[in-house]
Amino acid sequence: MKRVLFPLFIVLTSLVLFSCATNSGLDTDGSPYKRMKYNEKAYNKAFEEENYSTCISMLRGRNKDNRDIKDNLDIGMLCYMNEDYKESIRVLDETDALMTEAFTKSISRETGAAMFNENIAEYGGNVYEYLLINSIKALDFLKLGDMENALVELNRGAMKENEYLQKYGEIILNETVSKEDGESLNKSAGSLGLDLTQYKSETPKRPTMKDLYQDSALLRYLLLLLYTANGDRSSAEVDAKVVSTLGSKIDLSEDVKIPSGKGRLDVLALSDFIGQRHEAKFETPRVLPFYLPIDGAAPILFKVKFVWPEYSAQDPVVTAVVAELDNGEKKQTVVIEDFDQALSKDVRLKANKAFTRSMIRSITKKSAALLSATGGMVAAKKIAENGSGPVAISAQATYIALFHGAENVIDLIDKSETADLRQGIYFPRIASGTGFTVEPGTYSVRVTYFKNTEIVRQENFSDIQVKAGKPTLVVSSCLRKK
Repeated sequence: MKRVLFPLFIVLTSLVLFSCATNSGLDTDGSPYKRMKYNEKAYNKAFEEENYSTCISMLRGRNKDNRDIKDNLDIGMLCYMNEDYKESIRVLDETDALMTEAFTKSISRETGAAMFNENIAEYGGNVYEYLLINSIKALDFLKLGDMENALVELNRGAMKENEYLQKYGEIILNETVSKEDGESLNKSAGSLGLDLTQYKSETPKRPTMKDLYQDSALLRYLLLLLYTANGDRSSAEVDAKVVSTLGSKIDLSEDVKIPSGKGRLDVLALSDFIGQRHEAKFETPRVLPFYLPIDGAAPILFKVKFVWPEYSAQDPVVTAVVAELDNGEKKQTVVIEDFDQALSKDVRLKANKAFTRSMIRSITKKSAALLSATGGMVAAKKIAENGSGPVAISAQATYIALFHGAENVIDLIDKSETADLRQGIYFPRIASGTGFTVEPGTYSVRVTYFKNTEIVRQENFSDIQVKAGKPTLVVSSCLRKK
């Protein structure tokens, strides 16, 4: 039976306007953004000018088959920032399906990563992205006035949370090095004369249940408002408790039970871009010798290098957000969800595994390369020592070439060892909110973003209709790098 919702009134426009898609006609896949050749310098310039249409077209030009999840996440968010909510839904719908597909084949997908490089594996998205994508789609639908599909998206996200915990959380926490990989690592380390004890002590801590991203406060907050609009107070109360349990201090009591005869005007503010992960590296402070089984031969020198993703907090662009009504009432928003915390958890969840696999790859590949070169060098050295004339000269040249070739291979192995830093970069860092209990009527709201005492951005919303017993949601954003 189709569920009919009571209206949740959402403010669709503000006095701060952004450019919408300007490309005429549709591309072959139905997008209004024609593909353009990607150029990093031109892209950055367009982004700084808030010319998001050009940015979308360039990312589409780089992502020719629409299957790159990372680019798709960025395109979906750029469409949201460009106020092209229908296209944001279309892109994120396709991406949602790709992410689900990637999760289901994650075990076979990671075989290449274990052997070659983390970045060779298909990017399936991070867990918080897997859930956040539904909240963004819900906001898209709310901006379009489609409350029913917004609720559908939020319920899909809630179902994903349960699925993730059941199927993937336990697997990730219980992952260990296979017996075969462990034996290969020990054998390779022995051939290089390495003591693994000193390297294993550098391993990041194994993740615990605390490192699992288990629920989204933003998703629960939006569900709460929709349930209140629908008159489903019991469900709204459940989600209010979840938001509180997840650590938010926002007061939702009058969103769950709007006082008789009053209306509720809620403000949701999305600020800053989510933080970025970077590469952490362990490298031996000095070169190590690999001794050849040849009398008087100089050793081949090498280093040991392992990499893994790491996160460290950056200075925020926005430090406070204030919402002010035209009647003079003002409130500072309260953090609902900090997605940098979700990012930090995701990094901790993956760091131990990434370090261990990097150690296995680095040591086993270097061992294989050096042992392979050794056989050729031993043979060439014997010919050079026992032969004469051109044959001896040629053998000595071969020995030298193999020696330097092994050094070059070792250098290439280190250069190829890179951490997986992929993520969507345009998701918000902070979702914060506040609310006003007011008489039914028409209002204006000003949302001001501060960095300390400096005003970073203001958005003005007018003609906001508030009805008795119903929540009205104003969604504002200040998504920027600086």
